[in-house]
Amino acid sequence: MFTPSSRLRALLSLTTALSLAAPAFAQTSTATPPARVGQVADVSGNVSFNGAGSNGQWVAATPNYPVTTGDSLFTQSNSQAALAIGSSQISLAPNTEVQLTELDDTRVAATQSQGETYLRITDLQPGQDYTIATPRGVVTITQDGAYDITAGDAGTPTTLAVLYGAAAIGQLQVPAGQEGYLSGTSSQTTAQLGPLQQDSFMQSITAQMAPPPPPYAPPVVQQMTGVGELSNYGDWSQSPQYGAVWYPNVAPGWAPYREGHWAYVAPWGWTWVDAEPWGFAPFHYGRWVQYGGRWGWVPAAYSPGGYGPVYQPVYAPAVVNFVGLGAGVAITASLLSQGSIGWVPLAPDEPYYPCYHTDHDYLRRINRVDVRNYQQININNYHTLVVNHYVDRSGATFIPAQDMARGAPVANYGRPIPGRIFAQAHPMPGDFNRALRPNFSPPPAPAPRPGNFAQHRAPPPMVISHQPVPPQFHPQAPMPQVHSPTQQFHPPMQQQFHPPMQQQFHPPVQQQFHPPMQQQFHPPMQQQFHPPVQQQFHPPVQQQFHPPMQQQFQPPAAPRPPAPPHLPGNGKP
Repeated sequence: MFTPSSRLRALLSLTTALSLAAPAFAQTSTATPPARVGQVADVSGNVSFNGAGSNGQWVAATPNYPVTTGDSLFTQSNSQAALAIGSSQISLAPNTEVQLTELDDTRVAATQSQGETYLRITDLQPGQDYTIATPRGVVTITQDGAYDITAGDAGTPTTLAVLYGAAAIGQLQVPAGQEGYLSGTSSQTTAQLGPLQQDSFMQSITAQMAPPPPPYAPPVVQQMTGVGELSNYGDWSQSPQYGAVWYPNVAPGWAPYREGHWAYVAPWGWTWVDAEPWGFAPFHYGRWVQYGGRWGWVPAAYSPGGYGPVYQPVYAPAVVNFVGLGAGVAITASLLSQGSIGWVPLAPDEPYYPCYHTDHDYLRRINRVDVRNYQQININNYHTLVVNHYVDRSGATFIPAQDMARGAPVANYGRPIPGRIFAQAHPMPGDFNRALRPNFSPPPAPAPRPGNFAQHRAPPPMVISHQPVPPQFHPQAPMPQVHSPTQQFHPPMQQQFHPPMQQQFHPPVQQQFHPPMQQQFHPPMQQQFHPPVQQQFHPPVQQQFHPPMQQQFQPPAAPRPPAPPHLPGNGKP
C-alpha cells in the first residue's frame, strides 16, 4: 500500500529550476519517434531479447516491453513468446528467432531465421502489409487471416500454412486451407502446394484467442497495440459521458502507473512497463478516469453525438505528465539523483506533453485521438498548465529518482502525493531524460545459435511445381522433431525436381496449351467426319437402286407368253 513517508521531503528538491539544467523538450536525437510499436505480449519460459534498451546484448525478455525496428526475440527450448502489433499477434514456438527489420505506420517487416511462428492478422488497413523473410523466400500477407510459418533448415522445407485468409510465399500463392512449401538448395528453390495440416503448436494458439472489444468501442481501439488481452482481464461498459470505458479487474485501492517500473527505451527515453498481463494499451494510449467509483480506461475522446474522425493512434511511452514541487536552485544530474520524480495520469481531454524531442505536428498527432481541441495544442501551452487542475490528481505518484533510474518496482518504492503537496506542484519543465540516466542492466540471456542458413542472404531463384506434396512432408512442432520428415522429403523432391522442372518451368505455357489443343481438335474431327460419311453414302445408294430395278422389270415379261394357248380356239376343224 502507498503511504506518506519521509521520502516526500526529497520530492521538494525537484523544482522548476530544472529548466536551467536542460532546455524544454530538448534531446540528443531530433528524429520523430515512430507512431506504431510492438509489444512483448507474452513470455513463457526462457525468452531472450535484443533491442535498443539492451545495448546490443541478449537479455531476459520482459512482458509489456515495447518493440520497434531492429529488436529481436528468441525463444529457448520449451519456451514460447508473443509479439503484438496493433490487435495482431505473432506467436513464437520454442527455438524460434524473429527480428523486426521495419515497423512503421504501413509496414511490418521481419526476419524469421529459424523456428515456427503463428500470425493472427486483424484489422489490416488499406496499404498495410506484413512481410516475413525466411531462409528460402519471403512471405507476403496483405489481408486479415491466420498463418503459420516454419522457417525450415538446409534439409527441411520452408512452410506457409494458411488457416484462413490468403498469402504468398515467394511467387507461390497459397489460398485458405492449403500449405505452400519451398525446398531446394542455395542454387534453386522449388515451390509446391499441399493440404493444410495443423500441428500441436497451431492448435494451442488458436485455442487461446481472446474475444474482441465490443461493437460500441471506437474503431481506433483495434489499431492500438496490446488490446488483445483486455477482454480477458476486465469489463467494457458504455458511458454517456465518456463512451466506451474498460474497467480492469483489480483490488480496491488500485491506481494506474503504480504496478510496474520505469525503463529507459530509445528513442523515447523513460517508458512505463506495467506488471499486469493486460498492461500495455491502457498505459500507452487513451486516458484514465475515476468513474462510478472505479478506475476506468477511456480509449478515445467522446462527445454526446459519438466519436469524431478515426485517426491512427500514436504510441506514447507513458500517458502521464511529470511534475515537480517546491523551489530551489538549478538542478544538476547529481542533485536530481538525490531527489524524486512525480507523475500524474492524464484524463480525457488533457493534453500529453512528451519529455523527449518533438515538434508541433507530432504533439498534435499524439493527442488528436484523446483531445477534442487538439489543434490548439502547442509546446508553449505546457508552461501555463495548472497541475492542481488535473482530474486524476488523486492518482499522482512519486518515487526517488535513484529508484526510478535502477528500474525498481514502483509498488515497493513509490508513494502517492498527498493533496496538500500536490497543490504546490507545477509542470516539470525541461528534459530530465538527459539529467536522469538509467542505472540498471537487465539480466543476460542466451543468444540464438546460428542456423544452417545465413540469416540475411538473398533468396535463391524459384521454380514452381503444381504437383501436390504428400502430407508427411510437413514438419511438425516442436522443431527438433523435424529431422524425421527430412529423410522422407529429399528423395521425392529430387525425383519431382529434375524432370518436371525442365518441362514445367521452361515451357510452362507449352504444356498447358499444346497438349490440350491436340487432344480436343485432332481426334474428334477424325471420328466425326470420316466414318459417318462412308456409312451414310455408299450402302444406301446400292440398296435403293439395283434391287428395285431388277424386281420391277423381270416379273412383267414372264406372264405374257401364256396368251397363245387361247389362240388355237379360233381355228376349228
